[in-house]
Amino acid sequence: MIAFLRRMTQHQSARFRPELPMNSSPSGIRWRRVVGAAFAAIGLSVLVLCVIVAAYAFGLALQARGAPDQSAINHFAAGISRAMMPWLEAALTFWCAVVVARKSKPTGALHGLLIGLLAGAISLILPLALAGRLSLQNAGFFALTVVLGAIGGSIGNASSVRP
Repeated sequence: MIAFLRRMTQHQSARFRPELPMNSSPSGIRWRRVVGAAFAAIGLSVLVLCVIVAAYAFGLALQARGAPDQSAINHFAAGISRAMMPWLEAALTFWCAVVVARKSKPTGALHGLLIGLLAGAISLILPLALAGRLSLQNAGFFALTVVLGAIGGSIGNASSVRP
């Protein structure tokens, strides 16, 4: 009954307008997927590093047969995060772009590029906020993240979608 009343009260021109999905814009970009994938790439890279550091701490605890050395864990975590974090962010951005592009045809390549831009921007903002400066290396990893996002979007757009 409610649906019937809604149809009767709609304007005639609005009745024939195609409906957009809730998380889509008129351009076909699904912004929730783009933002979610970019934050997922950054969050998963942090999670992977936490698991690696936890495994190292567990190994130290087994060797010491008790509480591990906190300074050794901190030293390991600082070294590995500086070395691995940008590479993990770029690789996980590629993977997230492929996954989102498979579900976002025909604009999957654009989705991948936007995911790369957003994940790269987040990875630029974090060192600026935490360390107070940016380096040429940060700019290079930003470019790498954007390129890998675009490539991932193109690959995901070209691959078949499983229902």
